[in-house]
Amino acid sequence: MAARLRSLVILAVVPLLVAALGVGAGLIWLEGSAADARLAEAARIASRAADAEIERRRAALEGFAAALAAAPDDDLAATDAAARRLAETVGAPIAVLDRALGVLVDTAQPFGTPLGSTPAIAAAIWAVETGRPRVSDVLVGAQGTEGAPPQLVLPRMQDGRATGVLTIQIVPERIADALAVPRAVIFDSRGRVVAAHGEEAGRGPAWPAVYTAPRGTAQEGRGADGAALRFVVAHLAEAPEWFLVVWEPSGLAASPLGRLLPVAAGLLLLALAAAAIAWRRSLRLLREPVEAAERHIEAMAAALAGEGQPPAPPRLGGAAEFAALGEALAEAQAAVTARERRLRALAEAGALVLWRADAAGGWIEAAGWAGLTGQTAPAFRGDGWLEMLHRDDRAPTLAEWGRCLVARSIIGVEFRLRMADEAAGWRWVRATGAPVTGEDGQILEWVGAIHDVAEARGAGQAHRVNESQVRQTVAELRAVYDNVPVGLALVDQGLRFVNVNARFAAISGLPNEAHIGRAVREVMPEGLAAPLEAAQRRVLETGRPVLDVACSGQAPGEVQNLRHWLASCHPVKDAEGVVTGVSAVLQDVTERVHAERSRELLVTELNHRVKNTLATVQAIAAQSLRGTAGAAGMGREFVGRLQALMRSHDLLADQGWEPVDLARVVRAGLLPWLEAGRAIRLGGSGRIQLTPAQAQAVVLGLNELAGNAVRHGALSRPGGEVDLTWSLSEDGVASLSWHESGGPKASPPPPERRGFGLRLLERGLVHDLGEGASVSLRFPEEGLEALIRFRVGEPARLPETAPLALGQSRV
Repeated sequence: MAARLRSLVILAVVPLLVAALGVGAGLIWLEGSAADARLAEAARIASRAADAEIERRRAALEGFAAALAAAPDDDLAATDAAARRLAETVGAPIAVLDRALGVLVDTAQPFGTPLGSTPAIAAAIWAVETGRPRVSDVLVGAQGTEGAPPQLVLPRMQDGRATGVLTIQIVPERIADALAVPRAVIFDSRGRVVAAHGEEAGRGPAWPAVYTAPRGTAQEGRGADGAALRFVVAHLAEAPEWFLVVWEPSGLAASPLGRLLPVAAGLLLLALAAAAIAWRRSLRLLREPVEAAERHIEAMAAALAGEGQPPAPPRLGGAAEFAALGEALAEAQAAVTARERRLRALAEAGALVLWRADAAGGWIEAAGWAGLTGQTAPAFRGDGWLEMLHRDDRAPTLAEWGRCLVARSIIGVEFRLRMADEAAGWRWVRATGAPVTGEDGQILEWVGAIHDVAEARGAGQAHRVNESQVRQTVAELRAVYDNVPVGLALVDQGLRFVNVNARFAAISGLPNEAHIGRAVREVMPEGLAAPLEAAQRRVLETGRPVLDVACSGQAPGEVQNLRHWLASCHPVKDAEGVVTGVSAVLQDVTERVHAERSRELLVTELNHRVKNTLATVQAIAAQSLRGTAGAAGMGREFVGRLQALMRSHDLLADQGWEPVDLARVVRAGLLPWLEAGRAIRLGGSGRIQLTPAQAQAVVLGLNELAGNAVRHGALSRPGGEVDLTWSLSEDGVASLSWHESGGPKASPPPPERRGFGLRLLERGLVHDLGEGASVSLRFPEEGLEALIRFRVGEPARLPETAPLALGQSRV
């Protein structure tokens, strides 16, 4: 049986069919290759023609840019006139923009009309950043309304940097006329039609097929009216983002092959007649197994559609070929069943729903829906699944679903879905779907899936919040940058300004934008430019900041106005730590300088007057005590104390009334005796800084100790000497030790002889040296010992008693 069947097929059917099919396939292949070559050549011709039209406009703009480079930048009237002449010549509007993409000249508007920004903002930004020309897409207005034709954007370059852009409108009619092929259309990068040529331009291939097609290769497709066609997609050299499409119908009647159709049809009829004779002779052998296989395939299709269980594979008797066909059907059925189980397991395990709907969009089945929402069949069938949606999402979801059904387009809509677990509440999901069409193009059913997008929406919301916060932070920083009361500037590695704020620009008297791209010495006052530029160079060379550079210069204006600044420069580094620029901070310290000079003059005058006052008091005291009994000794003590006070005043005035070193205070207090060669040995360790009040108190105290030593102590006879030492402990307490030796025997004075000097040491000195100060006096026979202790830098306490009365003292 198998040998007989093979003989019949070989002898009757195969030769004729092979011959007919071979001839037809050869002819069709030859015609297809020729048609594809024609289409590819037409696409190349059309692309060169479109490129030539755009290139002419680019050449016109480049010539205009060269002319503008030689003309003054600030003469907008002349620029406008030149642009209008060129626009009239090329027949298209021209615009001139600055680097910030603000429109300076627009030939489509009367000169002087307030202008905004260019509509081709994306192409203009690209041209400024890359320094290369760019062709924009078709410009779309607000709410998606039709806008202006595309524009060619050309950057204006100066020293390798874009200083602005020129734009010219690309006229679609001229592009269409230049294509010169029967059927052609140009799409921009978003699928909008730029230009079309031919009466059948609207019947070309759809945008999705054009976008995904390879370049330069003929492709099969369908036009907007559903007719079959072949098309070739090519790019333009002048507009790489655009798509040029050339197509033609793919019917045989329209080709030279149509003339050979009668011959091919005759051959095919002969082949069919021979096949019919062979079929009638083998029909009895083939009918029963074929019908069994047909019934099994129909049952399998119904099972896959969800209308029953898959049937058992049939046993096809007869020829060995039918037995092999039965085994293949069994294997295919097992594979389909396993695949169905995997898909359903995937839907249930991953909270993913796989749904299927009829041609009208009513749900038939949804694998995983019950596990996700708790709604089971038949409740979800038809439109029942909408009951599980949030009530606020039902109307927009149903509207979008209906729109996609009518448009036969891809479904994609997000909504909130009620979960089977009440604790889970509502979850954001996204339903996607696509139509399944038959051979006649009619929709048979819809299939799709539902995905969980809760995390994605949360991430998107977080991204939008972060982006909003970043924009707000940038705006706040910009406001601070523009309004901070110091001058701020940034220069690149060539020491040319990249950015300045308003306060910095006010120093030169020029607008902010006049600084950009220029060196410091070109715009800043002479006395400021040299030190500032030197500091910036040091920062570039060393990578370290340079702080508080004093600068002076004349402020802008007709009246001479010398200003003073402090400049600080800091390096600006990239992610690799390479210094890419220098930031500068200029602080106007003119008022501070004037105040410091006024203070210096005031302090100098005050010191002079205080010294004059002390000298006057000394003279009055000397005149008043002259001729008075016992006045000689009293006058010497009084004058000595005044002179000690004057020495302390001179020391503090010379120091600017700032803290002074203890060693200088000691020498000021003992100056008369040290200059007289008295035997006073000094020694100390540690750098001890005294406040002005502490320094004055120590000078007066040492004056009393030295005066007493000369009158009554070790310095009153030859061989006597004084040792004065000082030190600073770790807790900040200074110690001053006075020790006399070689003089008369010392003894503590009786209470009635405790005079002003002793009270000054024990009470006044303790008070003026600050909190925690102490003065200890001892009177061993070998000589007076005094120990003064105080905390360094401690302010004096407020007075608690009335001032001590002036009187004679003797220790």
